Amino acid sequence: MQDIILIGSGGCMRELFWQIQELNKEVPSWNVLGYVDKQPDMGAVTVGKQSCPYLGDDDFLLAKAEDTNVMMCVGEPWLRQKIVKKLLLNPYIIFPPICLDSTKTCDDLVMGQGCIVSMDCRISTNVRLGDFVFLNTGAKICHDGVVGSYTTLGPDVTLAGNVTAGESCCLGLGAKVIQGITIGKNVTVGAGAVVVRNLPDGLTAAGVPAKQI
Repeated sequence: MQDIILIGSGGCMRELFWQIQELNKEVPSWNVLGYVDKQPDMGAVTVGKQSCPYLGDDDFLLAKAEDTNVMMCVGEPWLRQKIVKKLLLNPYIIFPPICLDSTKTCDDLVMGQGCIVSMDCRISTNVRLGDFVFLNTGAKICHDGVVGSYTTLGPDVTLAGNVTAGESCCLGLGAKVIQGITIGKNVTVGAGAVVVRNLPDGLTAAGVPAKQI
């Protein structure tokens, strides 16, 4: 197993720590050394029967002088991007793309650094993910999809075929996007929304069908 350090201490981190435990039961993959958070000495976080010790704040990682695998366990695109920008100042920090337990992905999937594909996700053929894309539990991307860097797909989000989502978007729980749609950058789509028209940069849309709010 490879050693890895988690970033964050909230619900996203605890979910992913559990998913790593489940993955390791099937294929021993990641040995979690602990977690890093900006808050001082928050103590160990226990998930199931395993504890994840607190290691320090961002400076703990910035001081690393050997290759160190790190997993960005932060769901909000803007915050993920802010933290990554800081940590990339240290060339020894490595953000491997990670597929967790019970995922199914086509062999031609292309993922950038730091991508996380959570439990029960499905990704079809000719799909490209930018850097630090986060697919929460059960998200699905059909054929020929493109997802920009730092975008988050919430639990059970579905992108039909030929959908493009720009950078730093956030698609809420259970949102659906019909085939051929383009979503711009920095777009928020509300939970349960159904996107049937292209969405330009920088707006928030919700409802069935999704409309700007």
